[in-house]
Amino acid sequence: MDWIRFFYVFLTNKEIFFSFLEMIPQEIFRSAVKTNLFILIRKFADKYKRMPDFDTLEMLLDNLPELEKENSKEYRETVDQIRKHTSTVDVDVFSDQLTKAIQQWEMEQFILKSANKIDNITPDELMGDIKDIISKFAPKSMGIDVTDVERVMKYMRQDVTDKMSTGIEQLNIALHGGWGSDEIAIVMAPPGKGKSFFLLNAMYYAMLAGHSALYITLEISEKAVLRRLYSRVTYSNRKEMMDEPTVSKTASKFFKLSGSTGRVIYYPGNTLTVASLEAVLDQQLLYFNFKPDLLVVDYLDRLSPRKNDYKSETRHQLRNITDDLRSIAMRYSGMKVITATQANRASLSKEKITEAHISESFGKVEVADVLLALCQTEEEKKKKEGKIYVVKNRDYISGGKIDFYVDFDKMFLSDRAGAVRLGLIESVEEEEVEPAKASV
Repeated sequence: MDWIRFFYVFLTNKEIFFSFLEMIPQEIFRSAVKTNLFILIRKFADKYKRMPDFDTLEMLLDNLPELEKENSKEYRETVDQIRKHTSTVDVDVFSDQLTKAIQQWEMEQFILKSANKIDNITPDELMGDIKDIISKFAPKSMGIDVTDVERVMKYMRQDVTDKMSTGIEQLNIALHGGWGSDEIAIVMAPPGKGKSFFLLNAMYYAMLAGHSALYITLEISEKAVLRRLYSRVTYSNRKEMMDEPTVSKTASKFFKLSGSTGRVIYYPGNTLTVASLEAVLDQQLLYFNFKPDLLVVDYLDRLSPRKNDYKSETRHQLRNITDDLRSIAMRYSGMKVITATQANRASLSKEKITEAHISESFGKVEVADVLLALCQTEEEKKKKEGKIYVVKNRDYISGGKIDFYVDFDKMFLSDRAGAVRLGLIESVEEEEVEPAKASV
């Protein structure tokens, strides 16, 4: 970090100033001059609740510690350098750089501290300290000036462009581009109707597009998820999966061409809290430098509640779990989270599932940014067909319907038009996503 540049931006941008004032450790500057300047600035801000201008900063030099007054010339030269510095910065980029610099300094201190007590520290304590470093030093948002048109336009542009394709063309249209950043999408279906199958395809399509994906399975084993994923990657049925050389060659080619990364982790159902899941993400970043673009949790209902929620009703537990899971998406900027939930018994006899059929807690509907319903009658199952209904789509259009083609034997999922293009079915009329009401 260029600290002269830092002070210039710090003293000319109110958002940076008040976002980082309390979180910057004064020792980070590794210079008595810059450290004492920062202390003077912080004391002034604490007393007058505003940032000093450059003239005020020069006046503050009269309050230097006695031992430093003999170096006042060096302090004034430093202030003059800061005043004369010119720098145009992107606030978001600068905030990210400064946050990383703070975290790096904290990590150095952590390593030194841990080295001194290496014989007495436990792995849990180590991970707890690391998690504190990663999460503690995030700037507090001071909001966005709505009249800052250039920045607002960039934010709105990201809302549209920072989408991840679902891999299903008609679903992309319905979701205005695909899975959204900092959002949680929930897939709802009765037992045995393809929730895990859908989540597996979400991971596949993300990796096909070159994205990183982490699959947390709370129901089936890692081996079962890997077998399904490789079946999808190689488009192989169970018998064809026995041909290991061919499967190995095809899978290797897929991952090489896509340039994607992915991991699968199994936890027994009801043993993993969302807080523990955050620790898992921090471990992946620390040990493997792996930060997933897509987090798949299979599935929501099998996460364990908050520690202080055990005596609460199930509906409250599930609502809080959903809320916490969505918070993960927002904390790890740019991440998309997709999970699944059970539909209730009444949904078994329905051709179309709505939000009224969600099991246990309507709070899941309230929190979800996107809620999809997988529907398939017995007749449709024989024809390898089904429907996806967009039950909720925050800020966009809800109520759309997508006809899909499915091959459970090869773990293949596509809209019907896509299946036609691949020659899997003979013909189909291109279907438009049915418009409906906008979500509120």
